[in-house]
Amino acid sequence: MKEFVINVAPLETRIALLEEKRLVELTVERHENRSLVGNIYKGRVDSIVPGIQAAFIDIGFEKNGFLYVSDIAGVEGTGDFEFDEGTAKPRKKSQRRKAPAIETIIKKNQFIMVQVSKDSLGTKGMRLTNYITLPGRYGVLMPTVNHLGVSRKIESERERDRLKRILHNVRPQGLGLIMRTAAEGKSKADFQPDVEYLARLWKKVCANMESMKGPSLLHEDMGPILRIIRDSFTNDVSRLTIDSEIEYDRILSFLDSFAPSLQKRCKLYRGKTPVFEKMGLESEVDKALNRKVYLKSGGHICIDQTEALIAIDVNTGRFTGSKNLEETVLQTNLEAAEEIARQVRLRDLGGIIVIDFIDMQYERNRRELLKRLQECLKRDRAKTTMSEISELGMIEMTRKRVKHNLVKALSQPCPYCEGSGLVRSVTTMTFTALRQLQSLFCRSKEKSVLVQVHPDVARRLRHENKDLLDAIAQEFEREVSVESVSDFHIEDVAFLSARTRKEIPGGQEAVRGKAG
Repeated sequence: MKEFVINVAPLETRIALLEEKRLVELTVERHENRSLVGNIYKGRVDSIVPGIQAAFIDIGFEKNGFLYVSDIAGVEGTGDFEFDEGTAKPRKKSQRRKAPAIETIIKKNQFIMVQVSKDSLGTKGMRLTNYITLPGRYGVLMPTVNHLGVSRKIESERERDRLKRILHNVRPQGLGLIMRTAAEGKSKADFQPDVEYLARLWKKVCANMESMKGPSLLHEDMGPILRIIRDSFTNDVSRLTIDSEIEYDRILSFLDSFAPSLQKRCKLYRGKTPVFEKMGLESEVDKALNRKVYLKSGGHICIDQTEALIAIDVNTGRFTGSKNLEETVLQTNLEAAEEIARQVRLRDLGGIIVIDFIDMQYERNRRELLKRLQECLKRDRAKTTMSEISELGMIEMTRKRVKHNLVKALSQPCPYCEGSGLVRSVTTMTFTALRQLQSLFCRSKEKSVLVQVHPDVARRLRHENKDLLDAIAQEFEREVSVESVSDFHIEDVAFLSARTRKEIPGGQEAVRGKAG
């Protein structure tokens, strides 16, 4: 059974999802950086870029959002979508019809209704869509398409047929509607209030669109807590624990209208020990920020994130097994597959993911590993695709991500190494300083030079490599002194005139420059 644990702090809300008492998902929303996904705006077309078939839309923020031609509703060739749980997902390229050029559909300074489908990630602006979705407890209204559907997670054909019959009876005229997973087993009487509320909400959005003069907010989606209650708090969740009395009352009020039977599963935590610490979650969150994750057997996986992809490497570590090498490798790979599926969800890793499992000799073991990973990924709400295991034991997979992954949400690039994870060694910087000094003497006639470097580099130049420094000074008939600067970066080197203590013209070429 699943369980939610919610920690509400003055500036931050954390929502943890547990499965079998293990943390599998964590949502962190800070007041200073709230998610805008689901919000609907009146936007103005600021510019159109035919080369990428997209437009930049001003919705009232410093950075424009971008809208692809495939995300514009009502255009022939752009309606080839699969709908599930209220999300419009383009079909495979081979299945789509060709859409007309975006410059023939919208014009500069035109106003258009858009919805945020993905928050800003790094330097990218918000991803926008013109396929508007208004989610309710049991259904999702899609006013810009004429589409009826049932969540693919409802597998019973008999139940799907029953829900489709209800859909035809409750749908507002001309509007699309999807039944969510929570609709399973519900009656028409349960759906009717939900659909009527969404229809009224859509009319309000349209009225705001007409009355607002410039780029502006038309509809704001629920906050993170009620959004989780609406979208994910279903019968398979055994308990929800929250440490805020105000939010607890709001949850009970919301459930009173849509799912009164779930109210008894909500618990208010009043203990003095922070709820995440009490539930053993703080240590799990800390581990999710580490590069290396240890397995129970003694093996481990390493997770490295790059601009292009995420690489996950599996190692046996201390695990030696009890039978033979193939059995040891299989056990490590199977355990790693389960942990990788959990870490992918927990860290919200997205894009291309390459997993380097330990190579196995037998095809049956490869099939068993692939099956285990597929089964574990079924619990993930995000859409994933996966390749077969290659001869080298690697699997390529993709995963759709909407928000910042956990590491990027809770961390920032190291200001010292600037995110690379590496800096030049003391030895490298010692030799670099000597080469740059030699180059400087070829360009400058300064007789007395002061070399400013990091204390560790200065120590090498004064002791172990003093003979090299003296040899350069003697060759060019110059005087050289070394000064350590405590606040220098390891890669900082500066050349000053010993007489004036001013930088020597041309002395900073090919040099990283002073720290700060």
